[in-house]
Amino acid sequence: MGLSPAQAFTIIAVISILLAFLHKLLSPWVELPRLPEQWFSFRSGLAWTLFKDRVQFSEDMALDHERGLAIISSDPGRVFWSSLWGRAINSHQRGCLMLYDYAGTGSLRELELTNFPVVSDFHPLGLGLYRENGNDHTRLFVVNHQGQDRSSVEIMDIDYEEARAEYVGTIIDDGHTIRSPNSVSPVSYTSFYITNDQCLLRRRHPVLSFTERVLGLPLGWVTFVDFGTEAQPICSIVAGGIPFANGILVTPTGRELLVASSSTDIVRVYERDPENNTLSGSYSSVYLTFHPEHISFDKSLDVKDHTVFDRNGKFLRGVIAAGSPDAGRLFCMAKGPHGCVAPSVVAEIRRGHGLDLSPFPGSLFNLYSKYFARTLYADDGTNYPSSTSGNMDSKRGRLVISGLYADGLLDITWDPKENSHWHTKYLV
Repeated sequence: MGLSPAQAFTIIAVISILLAFLHKLLSPWVELPRLPEQWFSFRSGLAWTLFKDRVQFSEDMALDHERGLAIISSDPGRVFWSSLWGRAINSHQRGCLMLYDYAGTGSLRELELTNFPVVSDFHPLGLGLYRENGNDHTRLFVVNHQGQDRSSVEIMDIDYEEARAEYVGTIIDDGHTIRSPNSVSPVSYTSFYITNDQCLLRRRHPVLSFTERVLGLPLGWVTFVDFGTEAQPICSIVAGGIPFANGILVTPTGRELLVASSSTDIVRVYERDPENNTLSGSYSSVYLTFHPEHISFDKSLDVKDHTVFDRNGKFLRGVIAAGSPDAGRLFCMAKGPHGCVAPSVVAEIRRGHGLDLSPFPGSLFNLYSKYFARTLYADDGTNYPSSTSGNMDSKRGRLVISGLYADGLLDITWDPKENSHWHTKYLV
């Protein structure tokens, strides 16, 4: 006989009190990870913090590797409405989308939201970009936190020349399978996967929601949405039991889907069937030394390169994960972004075993794991804090990083000739 909801809530509340007591008792004796002030793996690399006065509270970005452009979320009012860590006050200040020409002029323009409903709030979280090969039609999928009682996925078509995002529609299912959306990964113009990070929402259960994440309770899930054939979107849960399901990525071959579990420091790797969009019941784990937020793929790499994908279409390298190893300092920044700093780590996930020359390695050695991570960037928060998204264009020698509570973007450049050096050195 299972527990009733009241019994479950009571147990979680008791555990919350015990955890708070243990934290107060043990925190003076816990030594935080030692991170360098700033370190990156590129010998010829240079790091620049750009647009400090224009990009604020950027949780995610989407790189268009073919065009050399990045679409970036920015929400100056984020500190007032954070549904997870910070205050639950609803901000009336809208977020926005920025277009960064990182490969060309270096300009930053705000995307005009055309025909977007006036009555709707816009607070962007995860972003996903989709364009078919040989097609100029570029579509953006945006997770939108609309105030206290509604979250949705906004569909927009992008016009780069006019710096415009044309509103197409809104996907919402009244909290059934899209309850706490965080990140999105499209697989066509009319279908996508989306993570739901928590079952208990902070706006309804503030204490229990916090406990759910701290304990790493496996209550998050992945929903697949198809809105191309029916009058109403078809939403189905394809993976569950994920502690704080955060970033999500379908690899370019479509053979694998990755989900970041922030509260357990693990990235799950599921096998995917491109024909019917189902996922394998089992998964492999990548054990990291930080709390992974968003994950992306370096699409400047050639899918046909045998060092990038194996003969079965499974990735060998190119997955980029960003996050922070210190949840306590992230919580501190959520309450006041300029009162403290949280460290940043960006790492590349690879199949096999290999070395990591960083003073703060990106993964823990596990003899039974099929994967390892090598750190690309590590920072104790002094130069660029609270990284949540890292996007690499190795063909051009660029790594662009956004931080949820950071001012501006971190743009790292290096000589692309270095690429052949670390590919042969680390790939096993």
